[in-house]
Amino acid sequence: MAENIHAGHRQRLKDIFASDGITALTDARALEMLLFYVIPRSDTYPLACRLVDTFGSLRAVLSATPEELREVNGFGDSAVLFLDFVRQLCERLAEDEMRQYQSPEEMKYNSPDDLCRYFRDKLSRCPVEQAWLVCFDDEMYLRHAYLLGEGSATKVVFNPQNIIKFVKDSGCKVCAIGHNHPVDISKPSDLDRASTIQLKAMLKQEGITLMEHVVVGNDGTSCIIAEEIEQMLR
Repeated sequence: MAENIHAGHRQRLKDIFASDGITALTDARALEMLLFYVIPRSDTYPLACRLVDTFGSLRAVLSATPEELREVNGFGDSAVLFLDFVRQLCERLAEDEMRQYQSPEEMKYNSPDDLCRYFRDKLSRCPVEQAWLVCFDDEMYLRHAYLLGEGSATKVVFNPQNIIKFVKDSGCKVCAIGHNHPVDISKPSDLDRASTIQLKAMLKQEGITLMEHVVVGNDGTSCIIAEEIEQMLR
């Protein structure tokens, strides 16, 4: 009977995730949903809240050791084992992501045309959307290229925090990003523009310059930042 009490709520939370992705969920709600799969017959939201309150964030919960998790009231051995598996799985994925760093061909940035040509060569034949980060040294030579995410033919999602991490790890202070529209023109969407402006401001706070965001489509390329500046000057 206990399962029936929570079944409707669980399905609503799953529907939200299915419709809008994990960005629609708070840390506590995301953790609540994760715990569905190891605690099938109880309300997992209070436990998720206790975990987030104890450790400070979802990331911190998923980084906690089994010993630390056992200190939280109501957290049993099966749930501890489950989250420890998730923690180690995330660590393995992080190691795999590090291996996706590439040693790109030598390229010195002189103008946005250089970036457009680089991303066009990399993405114009890709059948799904990909997002890439490239990092430049003080002399504006391309030093690192990193695959941020790969999605479907019409969508790609990536974590902006990864950009901060990998630019800093590269030792660079200047970067650019690029993504493709495999089945559409290069015209940026409103979401592309808004997220670029937000990302540029976020990186500036970290001492990182986002030089450009290039969109590659079946008609060529577009430069979001250059176009935004041009519109402001009109």
